[in-house]
Amino acid sequence: MRVSTSQIFDSSTQSMNSSLTEALKSQNQISTGQKFTKASDDPYAVSWGVRLSFDKSRLGMYENNQKFVTASMDNAATQLGSIIDQMNQLNAISVQAQNGSLNSTALKALYLEADQIKQTITSQSATKDASGSAIFPSAINQVQIEPNVNVDSGIKFSDSFGGVGDGTKVDVLTKINEFVAFLGQKAGVAGINSTGTASSVSTGLTSAYNQLQDSQTRSGLVGSLVSQSASAVNSLGTQLAATTSTLLDTDMAAATASFMKSQAILNAAQSLFSRLQSSNLFSKM
Repeated sequence: MRVSTSQIFDSSTQSMNSSLTEALKSQNQISTGQKFTKASDDPYAVSWGVRLSFDKSRLGMYENNQKFVTASMDNAATQLGSIIDQMNQLNAISVQAQNGSLNSTALKALYLEADQIKQTITSQSATKDASGSAIFPSAINQVQIEPNVNVDSGIKFSDSFGGVGDGTKVDVLTKINEFVAFLGQKAGVAGINSTGTASSVSTGLTSAYNQLQDSQTRSGLVGSLVSQSASAVNSLGTQLAATTSTLLDTDMAAATASFMKSQAILNAAQSLFSRLQSSNLFSKM
């Protein structure tokens, strides 16, 4: 079988084109770090890559929700801690006020201290965070912090401080007001009248204190749950990143080897093509 010069030229040209294509493909993979440039390169891998990218976006949403809930619960826990400390002071004043040897001057001093604490707690119950949102909002919602796990977005005002018409909770501010009014009347402060008794106002303070402690405990429990979810989501993120990398990222060692192989074949084909250009196969047959 006789082989023509044109056949050799065609074969060399095809070899060079193929090697050049492979070399460019490998070079692009190395420079971009991406295994595929378009969906048609590997529809299965690319489609899974899109799905994994969506899953990573969902993880980002969970992480943002976790940060929001953590900040909300931290603010609430800090504020409740301060209020509980002041409730302890009120309880201490309540015990002191029961000392029958105290004169009106001493009782009035206790009243003024208790009234100042009352004003501080009232103010703290309505405090806002750095963004201008109430630390104890009137309404809260459920926030998803990981797949199938939802928590409260914050500590609701009525859950901590109760309110008028809510028979399931102690009205904390009212109980404090009742105690201060009782103390003011006992100290003989003009214009203050109270129907409370030492026992009733003391019981009211205790109930208010316990309710505030329950709220602080709840904020801590949610915060702990968020911390656990953060670890779980971080682990999922690591797994997703590894899977995505396996599917879509360039295997540098393989791409480099392929590039060098294609470059060698291309150089050989170019050398052969160059020799053919200066020779005529028919003149040698």
